[in-house]
Amino acid sequence: MCAVPAAATTVVPPADDFIKRWVHDNHWLSPERRKLLGRWVDDPTPREEVAEQLGTSLGELLRSFNNTAPISPPIGFRYRSVGFAVTAMAGTCDDIADGRYPQFGTPVTLRCYLTDTSLLPQGMFEAADWNFMDAGRPGFLGYAYGVRSGETLYLAGVQSDIAVRYSYLFQGRGGETEIRVGDEVQARGTEDPAALYGQYVSALRRTFQRYWIQVMLGAVTAWAETEQELTELGLLEFPLTAEEGTQGHVVQRVYRELPDRLESTSRCVRVADRCHPYTVALFDEVTRYLGDRWKPDRR
Repeated sequence: MCAVPAAATTVVPPADDFIKRWVHDNHWLSPERRKLLGRWVDDPTPREEVAEQLGTSLGELLRSFNNTAPISPPIGFRYRSVGFAVTAMAGTCDDIADGRYPQFGTPVTLRCYLTDTSLLPQGMFEAADWNFMDAGRPGFLGYAYGVRSGETLYLAGVQSDIAVRYSYLFQGRGGETEIRVGDEVQARGTEDPAALYGQYVSALRRTFQRYWIQVMLGAVTAWAETEQELTELGLLEFPLTAEEGTQGHVVQRVYRELPDRLESTSRCVRVADRCHPYTVALFDEVTRYLGDRWKPDRR
């Protein structure tokens, strides 16, 4: 059953074997990496176990899943006078194996970075990047992923581990948490990263954490402005778990409260007889929401 309101529009993208095109026949990847990425899509084995079976580090494995196409030069923008940059990749990330990744159109992975890396130690960014998404660039803050189809960028995910997990990572809350250590992810007592980076928490909050949803939205919009054919932004309305649906939960804030603050409409994207519900807003509406605090560098 389609979860969108009865008055919602329905879009049916052209039929396409998404996995064949962007995984099995992806000419940017070597045959070995295509085979490995195909296994990741089809095999529910946890990523740590896959790395162990292959005799490789988790970092090396996840980089092969997350760097699947050429990455664009950075596009600069500012939010509250702080400088950021966004890069774009016309390829999938490891979230393609998540059932919350509708498969149609052309995949897009957008990464957001802090441009003045003297504001925070690089170790903070690396500790939080347990998905190994930084693509070798310092100051990595978060990413957004989804597909583009026609005039619309349809996002399935917007996330920032450093913003959401900062209190566990850098303030010593809780007994243990997972952090990136070199090419692995390890469970560590929170007192260690807190001792190293706790003094920088106020700077993290001032530059990014308090406004991370707006900054990530600003990153998406800064890139979209360079793509003349894109006029709309869609956010997937996947069913929330009981925990995700609680007031104040980060998933509730991004995928329910944010569309409510935009002048959004409901849309069903129908792929292989399955309806994927999105809330869709014009990018003009998104820039209105971001206001004067957001400025692309070219303005």
